Amino acid sequence: MKRSNRNAEKNLLISRLNQWAVKHSLLEDPYLVSVSRAIENNDSLDFWATLDPGTRLPRPLSKVGEQLITWARYMAIFRNILVFVPVAVTWKAIAEATSAFSEFINSNTATPVNFLEFWQNGYGLLDPIYRIGTVAEIDFWIIILVIATTIVSTTLLNIGRSKDAKEQVNLDSERELISFEIHKYLSVPEKVNKAFTEQTLNLAIRNLSAATESIALAAKRFDKVVDRASAENNTSQAIAKEVRNFQKSILKAIKKSQPENK
Repeated sequence: MKRSNRNAEKNLLISRLNQWAVKHSLLEDPYLVSVSRAIENNDSLDFWATLDPGTRLPRPLSKVGEQLITWARYMAIFRNILVFVPVAVTWKAIAEATSAFSEFINSNTATPVNFLEFWQNGYGLLDPIYRIGTVAEIDFWIIILVIATTIVSTTLLNIGRSKDAKEQVNLDSERELISFEIHKYLSVPEKVNKAFTEQTLNLAIRNLSAATESIALAAKRFDKVVDRASAENNTSQAIAKEVRNFQKSILKAIKKSQPENK
């Protein structure tokens, strides 16, 4: 990759990260801030390449349906309070009717009237708003309002959640694209690190040496078995000789490939 193309890709990625962070209020996210600074300064890119952007990047959450969901919650609270209003209205009317009925009984001892009849008619002592017919109608309309509030709040909640779900799909897709761009940029080495290469080579040689030593030990054990059978089988002697030669050639190759100590 040409140097100019690499710089253009870096500038474009930094611009994308900054725009994405501002758009979703992520300017203080530790990973986003750190990886942006590292890319911009070409600092420790080999370290950041070991981290998976798909799991490290913050996940913006949709807020397009937040207002509808908030209204739905407020209406649900209002509905929950409204449920108890018919009970309160009814008991208030009973209290007023009982008080007025007691007064009526004291002043009209000769008039046989039961409580329900008095509550229905009032006989001039009970305010019309507390009469049983009026109270029943008030309770009816309050219950209708409770039902309507329940329907509206549930509808608003479902619409808000549906909008959030659709928008979240778009946000997750955008986040995934950002993750791919970071991974793509970091997967291309800025320059070859000589010390890192030598360290990797030395590690590979040590692993190869360990594997060869294991082969040598196995060959020695095989030699013992072959030696015991060599008196009866000349072919086994030839095999043992070939194994020993192979062992010596491997050890020589390993010694030659190991770097000299400075």
